[in-house]
Amino acid sequence: MYRALSVLSIAFALAACSTVGRNFDTSSLYLITPGQTTLQQASALMHADPVDVYRQSDGSVLARWAYKSTLATDAVYFNRELWLSFGPDGRYERVVNAINIPRMNQYGYDGEHAAPVRSF
Repeated sequence: MYRALSVLSIAFALAACSTVGRNFDTSSLYLITPGQTTLQQASALMHADPVDVYRQSDGSVLARWAYKSTLATDAVYFNRELWLSFGPDGRYERVVNAINIPRMNQYGYDGEHAAPVRSF
C-alpha cells in the first residue's frame, strides 16, 4: 500500500513540473564585449542558443534567452530572461533587459536602463 502511494505521489509531482525555453549559463557574461562579440559567440558563452531572435530592418538583432521552470503549476517557479542587442555589423551592443540574472549591476545594468556589458 505504501509503495503504491509513493509511486502515485511521485507521478503527481512529476506531472506538475514543466519547463519552457532553454537553460543558459551567465557565468561568462563578463566576457561579452561591446563591438566585438557576435551572437554566435554569445550563444557559445552561455551554452545555449536564444529562444527568440528578432531581426530589425536596419540589420540589427535583438536576441532573447529565456528559461522558466515550474513546480506544482505556478506554486513554485524559476524564471530568467536576458535580452541582448547586436548591431547591424553583428556585434554585441548592450543589455536590453535582464530578469533574475545575478549580479547584472556589475555589468552596468540597473534594471531600468539598458547598458553595455563591461569586460574586466
